[in-house]
Amino acid sequence: MKIYTIEYSGKSFEDWANLGDDIQSIAAKKLLPHVDGGISREKLRQPAEPGVLSMNGYFLGGCEWPPAPELTPIFFAFHMTPGSVARICSPEGIAYLKKHEPIGCRDRGTMEILQRYGVEAFYSKCVTLTLPRRECEPENGRIYMVGLSKGAESAVPRSIRRRAVVVDQAKLRLPDLTPGLKEEISQHLLDTYSRTASLVITSKIHCAMPCIAMGIPVVFLYDKKKVDDYRVGIIKDLIGIQYVGETRLDRIFLNRLRGLKFDWNPQPLEFESEKLRIREGYLSAFERAVARFGL
Repeated sequence: MKIYTIEYSGKSFEDWANLGDDIQSIAAKKLLPHVDGGISREKLRQPAEPGVLSMNGYFLGGCEWPPAPELTPIFFAFHMTPGSVARICSPEGIAYLKKHEPIGCRDRGTMEILQRYGVEAFYSKCVTLTLPRRECEPENGRIYMVGLSKGAESAVPRSIRRRAVVVDQAKLRLPDLTPGLKEEISQHLLDTYSRTASLVITSKIHCAMPCIAMGIPVVFLYDKKKVDDYRVGIIKDLIGIQYVGETRLDRIFLNRLRGLKFDWNPQPLEFESEKLRIREGYLSAFERAVARFGL
């Protein structure tokens, strides 16, 4: 039996990458007994061979849906965007989901949408939260600011900004980016955070969640106009969200006032018991997929 993970490949990914996508697949690979390759999110109806496919990830309206019947899904940490609901929850799509329920959802928003369509779904959280906790903290660690908007940057105290290393893992642009190269860069980034970070300040969930899992203190900043964005609800459940504004007045003045109320010296989240539950939940979903394979 072949085992696959989601791969972010194809023409639209040839010269750029959101490493958070690849980090999700890396996390799944660390839990599976073996992995035989990747299936492009944009080509879910074109597998070379039958197998089971880990469906942890971010599904857009442009993905092929439902996937080929030769692929038995591992439905855990599944997320769909508001723009993908019409396609994923079409009559054909709902029939597919009901065939493979229960559906483990990365966030409560996805879970609630599926439940409204009569699909058995549960809040699984994200597989990236199962990454191993680092053994020790760095003596003279770095502060990383990852994927922050101008508004979010303006909320960070100047004394922290001066020392911070700025990273944009969601908009990596390089020519000839292969899936293997993206995975290598993503793993290097995770190892760097684990080895060197004393604090990560970010607006990217797949920077925040791996760092939380690895025992790194995280401050999560987000646009106050997106307070109802269900995609980041999991972060609110874990460590809370600090909201900032994006207007010129916010950037010049108001975010500085907001920042005075933020805790810039948080402690790592104690998460090992919940991490074990997420890990066991994923492996149970894998076992269900294996049992269904070939039926």
